[in-house]
Amino acid sequence: MYRGHKVTEESGFSLVEVVAALVIFSIVTLSLTAFFINSMDYAKGNQNKTVMVNLARNALVYLEKQPFDEIKKYFITDGKYDIKCDLTTGCPPEVSKLVSNASVFNEILNPLVNDVRFKLTIEYQRDLHNSDTMLSSVKQEERNMAQLLFPVNVVVEREDGRSGARNTTEVEGYITSERIR
Repeated sequence: MYRGHKVTEESGFSLVEVVAALVIFSIVTLSLTAFFINSMDYAKGNQNKTVMVNLARNALVYLEKQPFDEIKKYFITDGKYDIKCDLTTGCPPEVSKLVSNASVFNEILNPLVNDVRFKLTIEYQRDLHNSDTMLSSVKQEERNMAQLLFPVNVVVEREDGRSGARNTTEVEGYITSERIR
């Protein structure tokens, strides 16, 4: 049924317009992909940070269940600054005396979580405990309470050699005496 009309108007997109639209769409898609990859890395870092904080709290809870006077003697009388155990050689004898089960404590300080090995160090915060300047400005009741609390800092690090803020964390806490537990 061709009546002799010649079609002069073309409809649709030209090849150049289609290619230009595809290029623009690809650029937008790649930038969004980079955003989602960075978001996944950030979420994984937060997950590792949460794991490390929970490991530090676990170590504090375990240490709090041990004899307070032994821990106090270890830090104050013996003059030690930290508690740590090596995964292969275990806990040193002076650390083994502090806890009821040295092999369990070694696993607490060197845990394996999600196929990642962590290393925990428990540090005595000497500057917060029994500081003359701190204790001179507080009441006698608060000084007595300070004798029943032992400030520590638990440092958690990844053993796989990765560095950065998301691969190390610190949790401050107190080991309390049996008299106030």
